[in-house]
Amino acid sequence: MNIGQCKLCLKENIELLSKSHIIPDFFHVGLKNEKGKYSLILPDKYIKGRNQHLKKPFGAMFESDLLCTTCDNKIISSYETALKSMLFENENSNFIFKYGGKNFKIYKDIDYSKMKLGLLSILWRASIAKNEMFEQININPEDEERLRLMILTNDAMDVEDYPIFIYQLDKDDEKLITNPRFLDEKPCQKAQFIINGYMFLFIIGRDSTFKLSPSVPNNSGEIIMEIKEENYLKNHMWELVKKTKEKLNSNNSN
Repeated sequence: MNIGQCKLCLKENIELLSKSHIIPDFFHVGLKNEKGKYSLILPDKYIKGRNQHLKKPFGAMFESDLLCTTCDNKIISSYETALKSMLFENENSNFIFKYGGKNFKIYKDIDYSKMKLGLLSILWRASIAKNEMFEQININPEDEERLRLMILTNDAMDVEDYPIFIYQLDKDDEKLITNPRFLDEKPCQKAQFIINGYMFLFIIGRDSTFKLSPSVPNNSGEIIMEIKEENYLKNHMWELVKKTKEKLNSNNSN
């Protein structure tokens, strides 16, 4: 362990962990093949004739010297334990219904604070990480600091503060992890994470538009997730690769 400043509690001259997860370890369950590797797609690394955008790493992504033992093992761990229980071990999440031509799934027994802060802790860690997988997630310092304080003090704030849309991907789509990104329509406003059958859209800042949406963590004790259509993930990945090709062609022509 090295000595330094913890990025969460900001205590100085304290022992820092050599391995802190950015994406919780439980999100990798069921992803690994017989060799212990899982699928990681980095569309922005696409180069024609090569497979640099396709990775098969071992284990979870770690970052060193981010957190002290107390912050990682007590604060972050408590959020991750609750997230795992609500998303992967929730026995009250079996009701699926159709509305407006789309499929939805209801998750009950949802702790608003734990779910929201658990997911925001992933966003915050991605923003402060140095790993190239998270290079596109650079939240402005003001919002990054506000997220840090929310996570540290267990304060989820109001529903319209940093709302998170949660989607479930079709059960037949490949389970994988892709590098998170800010979406093009409004740079640095909406961050997308695709992790093992789920897609999370983080709204950076305050937006009352989503206050009454049942698809964001709220105080009702349940959340209704839209199940994306079959092949959504594959088509989405190809669209990202297409954008990378267009960008490369544009750069080459210049």
